[in-house]
Amino acid sequence: MKASYTDVTEEYTALRETCGLIDYEGMGLVRVSGPGAADYLGRVATRGVDFLLEGQAMAALLLRENGTVIAEVLIHCHAAHYLVEIWPTQAKEATGHLIAEATAYEDVTAQDVSAEYAVLALEGPESFKLARKYLPFPVASMAYRSFATADWGGGRDLVVSRTGITGEYGYKFFVPAADGAELRAELLALGARECGKDALDVCRMEVRFASLEQESAGGQVTPFEVGLQWMIDPGHESAGRLAEDGGRGRTPVCWIAWEASAGRPEPGTAIAVRDAEVGIVTHTVWSPRLGRVIGTGRVDAEVAASGQEFMLAGSGDAIRTVSAPFLTATSLDVPLD
Repeated sequence: MKASYTDVTEEYTALRETCGLIDYEGMGLVRVSGPGAADYLGRVATRGVDFLLEGQAMAALLLRENGTVIAEVLIHCHAAHYLVEIWPTQAKEATGHLIAEATAYEDVTAQDVSAEYAVLALEGPESFKLARKYLPFPVASMAYRSFATADWGGGRDLVVSRTGITGEYGYKFFVPAADGAELRAELLALGARECGKDALDVCRMEVRFASLEQESAGGQVTPFEVGLQWMIDPGHESAGRLAEDGGRGRTPVCWIAWEASAGRPEPGTAIAVRDAEVGIVTHTVWSPRLGRVIGTGRVDAEVAASGQEFMLAGSGDAIRTVSAPFLTATSLDVPLD
């Protein structure tokens, strides 16, 4: 994915106020098929897929044997197979993991089909106005985390899903790789604005979609350390059962800096009460809408509560822990029609 196309603030504004176009170049896609596909996915992921109906999708985690997170994935249920969608920065390891685990199943095939598709997305309060042009039914009737196949003309199929990570309306398009450039040009001509990963990361933080690549700081983290334990079904037989042991380290929190704090602290900056370190900063962004730095951190369990005031080592800037999300998405006040 490209970091930005023009100006991050302008791209952010498109995502929050109109319609941004995101090119998910490098998105991992693994097709899982065979009689044992549901059983296999139920064991390799942290949530079972038995309840999924054709046209539905759900989020889950892939874990290492030590209980740390390889990737957050979306599992799409098609008529004859499942399609596992993996965030670009996690695609290589997660794809290898899925294919390696499938070798233990004689009745399962896991195939890397990433190169077969281009994946584009629209996010923003006006994204539905473009998405509805491609759907054979009213856009308002499309449930979150569902998808449908549409006729894109000339006998070509286009898969449209309603999934998003900005808190705004969001729709994703899966087309054969050879048709990606044409669809991209068409969406831009309809009014979508190109947006890169930097603007997307700001929006993700504001609505608290965990950013594994940022919050892990390049290391291995458990679901508890990044606040993703809700994606583990209690008692579920997954590959990473050790992750269910609970939060062994510090607890994740969200925080907001005072208005006077203009600088973004580096990951790893100590969070302190007077001279005592109680945690570290894990990820920060500048929120244009809030007009201040916001971020995540991990602090000692004894002080991990909303409304706590801390200091950042070095700058001495004050921060206050808050409950997520940081803001309400614009789309909440925009009716689908």
